[in-house]
Amino acid sequence: MPFLHTLAVGPLETNCYLYGDDATGECAIIDPGGEAERIAATLARQSLRPTLILLTHAHFDHTGAVAALKKRFDVPVGLGEAEAPALSNALQSGATWFGFPFEPAVPDFFIADSQRLAVGTAELTALATPGHSPGGLSFLGDGLVFVGDVLFRDGIGRYDLPGSDYEALRRSLRRLLSLPDTTRVLPGHGPATTIGRERKTNPYLAD
Repeated sequence: MPFLHTLAVGPLETNCYLYGDDATGECAIIDPGGEAERIAATLARQSLRPTLILLTHAHFDHTGAVAALKKRFDVPVGLGEAEAPALSNALQSGATWFGFPFEPAVPDFFIADSQRLAVGTAELTALATPGHSPGGLSFLGDGLVFVGDVLFRDGIGRYDLPGSDYEALRRSLRRLLSLPDTTRVLPGHGPATTIGRERKTNPYLAD
C-alpha cells in the first residue's frame, strides 16, 4: 500500500510530500521547498528511503531544499523539461522577485506527459499541467493527484508571473477536472481537497 506524509516547509509554507511504498519504505520527495534538515529528520524518523525527487515546477518555494537533499541522499531529480532553466536561475525561479536566498540545482532527468514513475511498488503517472509555469506537471497515483500550484482549495494558480499562460492554465484545469470526483487533490500550498468539491464550489471554475 502506498503511504503519504505531508510537511509544510520553507518561507511560503509549501507542501512537501513524501509518497511511496509502505512495504519497502521507498519514497519520492515531491516539491521540497525548504528545510532540508527537517525533511531528512522526517525520513529518518519514519524509516523511509528516498529514491526520487520530483518537482511539479521549479519556482523557488518548491525547490529550496533540492540541492541539499540530492547531495545528502544521492537521488535523481526529475521535472518537466521547460522548467529546467528556473531550477538553476534565481530570477527565473522567482527568488529574486521576492528577495529570498536561492541555491541552484541541476536536474537528472526530464519527465514527459503520461510517463510512469515507479516508487517501489507504488506508481505515479505524470500529467502535463502547464500554465502557472511553462512545464508544470501533476503526479497521479492511487486516487490522489499532486498538482503543485495549478489548483487549490477554492482557488487556482497565479498566471501573472513570467512564463505563466492563462489559456494553458485553463486547459490544465480542464484536464484535472476530467479525473474522478473522488480524486484527492494535494496542492502546493494549503489544505487538500477533492476534484468533486472543486468542481462544485471553486468560484474560479464556474465557467
